[in-house]
Amino acid sequence: MQVTYSQAKRMLATYLKSGLVPMMEGSPGIGKSALAKWIAKEFNLLMIDLRLSQCDPTDLLGFPNSNGKKAFYVPMATFPLKGDELPTNPDTGFKYDGWLLFLDEFNSANRSVQAAAYKLVLDRMVGQEELHERVKIICAGNKETDGAIVEPMSTALQSRLVHMELVLHTQEWIDHAYEAGFDHRISDYIKYKSEVLYTFKPDHSDKTYACPRTWEFASDLLKNIPDLRDKDATPLLAGTLSEGVAREFL
Repeated sequence: MQVTYSQAKRMLATYLKSGLVPMMEGSPGIGKSALAKWIAKEFNLLMIDLRLSQCDPTDLLGFPNSNGKKAFYVPMATFPLKGDELPTNPDTGFKYDGWLLFLDEFNSANRSVQAAAYKLVLDRMVGQEELHERVKIICAGNKETDGAIVEPMSTALQSRLVHMELVLHTQEWIDHAYEAGFDHRISDYIKYKSEVLYTFKPDHSDKTYACPRTWEFASDLLKNIPDLRDKDATPLLAGTLSEGVAREFL
């Protein structure tokens, strides 16, 4: 089902408490990574961001090795394993309560990598080693209809995950922008003209488009553009929002 950002927060928390692995699907730039970061912060987990589209099956199974008598797999250091110590937060000096393994671009991985992930998401194993019991897993990926690089998931993999589709809700995003300290001119503008919050179209011809991710970029930019009459203001903002949206915003 389609769910908003605030619904997704509650659902992700419930799924993780139940020991399940959620799969968030949503259009590019809609805020999937931001949700994973929020979950990690909320539950005091160290986030491990692993892009599955950049992985090889060996990254998930481990590298073959031998002791001279038997062959075995050596797992990547990416994965916290049973018996590992909990990590320490360098900012506070306190220990994290565990890890959040965020498998992003999950459905952009090729079929062999997705097959290698079966054991990881269901059996919580990397090769022959068990994941640490304090590891939570969230998967995320783009929608096939948005023209993103997406590989269909097998039915076997589908049933190993629990699914949700993230959609934008304008007022929720505006509330988030206020809380996150975005430049007030952005949140006020989107409150006035909500359709510019997300202008993505799969067949768009611009180099970029307005979306929650790029509006956050624009907010960061505005901190370093003291005078919007500066001749560089338009091309600077056009580089993140597209020329049409940038000109209209200015």
